[in-house]
Amino acid sequence: MANPEPKPDVLGAGKPASNRAGPAPELVEQFRQLEARVDEAVRRIEQLRREKKDLEARLEEVTRTRTEALRRIDELIDKIDSLL
Repeated sequence: MANPEPKPDVLGAGKPASNRAGPAPELVEQFRQLEARVDEAVRRIEQLRREKKDLEARLEEVTRTRTEALRRIDELIDKIDSLL
């Protein structure tokens, strides 16, 4: 019985494991670019979350100020009506 032909190692493209030089430089560069894009996306998400929190706080403050202003306007209108 003849020896069957050895199956090539998919990752090593048929080279023995001891002769592999690692991933192709193109794949390493693509992975590096992908990592950079993910890092940038994470940074932007964090920035947007901080901005959202600040805007929510400002909205709450403005809403309180508006409510107080409306209350004072109503008081002034009542005083004016009582003078007439």
